[in-house]
Amino acid sequence: MSGAPTYPITVSIPVDDEERNRWLAASGIVFIKLILLLPHIVLLFLFGLMIQILAWIGYWGIAFTGRMPDIIRSLEITYLAWMTRAVAWFTGITDVYPAYGTDLESAVTVNVDPAPEPQSMLQAILGIVLLRSVAAIPHLIILFLMSFGVVLVAWIGYFVVLFTGSLPLGLHQFILNYQRWWARAWGWTVALTDEYPPFTLA
Repeated sequence: MSGAPTYPITVSIPVDDEERNRWLAASGIVFIKLILLLPHIVLLFLFGLMIQILAWIGYWGIAFTGRMPDIIRSLEITYLAWMTRAVAWFTGITDVYPAYGTDLESAVTVNVDPAPEPQSMLQAILGIVLLRSVAAIPHLIILFLMSFGVVLVAWIGYFVVLFTGSLPLGLHQFILNYQRWWARAWGWTVALTDEYPPFTLA
């Protein structure tokens, strides 16, 4: 019996079985981690604005050639991986401070399968007229509402790590699954794949 098909965009963040950094957990409780992450937040915000413009240009590339220009696809993946590392560190499912830009050595990995060619001209046109983002709104609403739960779970996790030195697997998995859902939804909106993302934390 074969397993369920995997989505073309996957996120992997291994469980850290070593003694977790209690001082880092304490800094998360009082939101010092947010201050430490500010350089990433600023750069990712600016990078994200550029990516949205490039994605729109990429839609035109797909409409005329059937494929996303390689440089745009590469930059989109770089942004997605960087954002994933930053969120993973902030939420405490890794103690490794995120690298800026590309980090091929990171245990936090984002894999994006090559999109089958030709990519959908219809979906590219929807992207050009901004309807692709509209189609993602159900995901964005759910993810926005869930983000409050993720922050709460991360904050609880900081206390658990502070007192026990380890993060429960259930908390790790919940945050990881949230990041997977976000990566799939965002990746679809910028045409890294034409496969509409499922509504699932799996």
